Amino acid sequence: MGDCCSASLKRPDISMFPQDMTREQMLRKVFEETDQDKSGYISLDEHKNLLTRRDDPIANAVLQESFEMSDKGGWFGRKDGQLSMHEFVEFNLDVGKRLSDEEFRIQASQWMRLATERHCAATPTEYTAPAPIPPTAPTAPT
Repeated sequence: MGDCCSASLKRPDISMFPQDMTREQMLRKVFEETDQDKSGYISLDEHKNLLTRRDDPIANAVLQESFEMSDKGGWFGRKDGQLSMHEFVEFNLDVGKRLSDEEFRIQASQWMRLATERHCAATPTEYTAPAPIPPTAPTAPT
C-alpha cells in the first residue's frame, strides 16, 4: 500500500487520509492494511499491529478485550476468533463516536501508520536474481 518509507509515515502531523474521507472509509483502509494475509479477516496477531507498544501488557489486555467485544461471530452466536471488515468498522465507529472528526482522523492515521510500518517490516524484500547468461556455443575452427 504505497512506499514503506513515505514522509507521511514518518511525520505524525501529516494525515494519512484526505479531509473529505468519511470515518467509515478511513476504517476500511486501516482494515485493508492491517489484514496482512489478505484473508478478508483480521486475526488477533494482525490486530496487535495497531498497538503503539506491543510489549505493553496493559495495552495488550485492553486490545484483547476490544478484539473479543468486536468479534460478533456468526448466525448462531459463536465467535470465530477473527474480525470481519464489518465487525472492525462497526466497533470502531461506535467507540469513536465521542471523538471529534479531527481526533478520529488522527487516531485512524496513527493506526494506518502502524499497520503500514509493520506490514512493510513483515514483508521480506523480494530479490529477483538476474537471468543466467546462456552459454555461448563453441565456434567451429575455420
